[in-house]
Amino acid sequence: MWASLSLDHPFVKENQALRLIEMKEENGNVPKTEQAGSLRRLRDTGKSNLKEKKANSRLKQIEKEYTQKLAKSSQIIAELQTTISSLKEENSQQQLAAERRLQDVRQKFEDEKKQLIRDNDQAIKILQDELENRSNQVRCAEKKLQHKELESQEQITYIRQEYETKLKGLMPASLRQELEDTISSLKSQVNFLQKRASILQEELTTYQGRR
Repeated sequence: MWASLSLDHPFVKENQALRLIEMKEENGNVPKTEQAGSLRRLRDTGKSNLKEKKANSRLKQIEKEYTQKLAKSSQIIAELQTTISSLKEENSQQQLAAERRLQDVRQKFEDEKKQLIRDNDQAIKILQDELENRSNQVRCAEKKLQHKELESQEQITYIRQEYETKLKGLMPASLRQELEDTISSLKSQVNFLQKRASILQEELTTYQGRR
């Protein structure tokens, strides 16, 4: 231990001084008062050096603790920065996923809207075609009815004229009855055709009203 100490170390100097005083005392070269003062100064110096040594030791301990705390704080800061970076990355990924889902929902909505428009246009086209077909049927039926009415009126006129002519010649009762039955039958046909035309017209009006 002593070999490791430098000659300039305060503790070594103190011991050398004490040893020198003791040697002088042994030789009788140093007065007692001077010896006592020297010893007191040496002791004070030793105490001061001991305090300084303790202070240096405490300072080194504080420095060591501070270094450890600083290292621990740096580690905590690094961990927090890593956590923050991870959270930012996770948040960015979640935001990107949410934007993609929103885009998918918007695209699906647009596709469904376009499909509904196409279906609606197709349904309207079908109804328009059906309405046109119904209208053509009604017009055709009206023409047929008018033609039948015209034919019936011509037949009635012809039969009436023939009947009147035959009545003038005093036709037999059986023939007169036959002519009257024919006239009644023709009138019934005309009434039936008129009713049928009225029904078709009502159907057309109802269909147009629904549209």
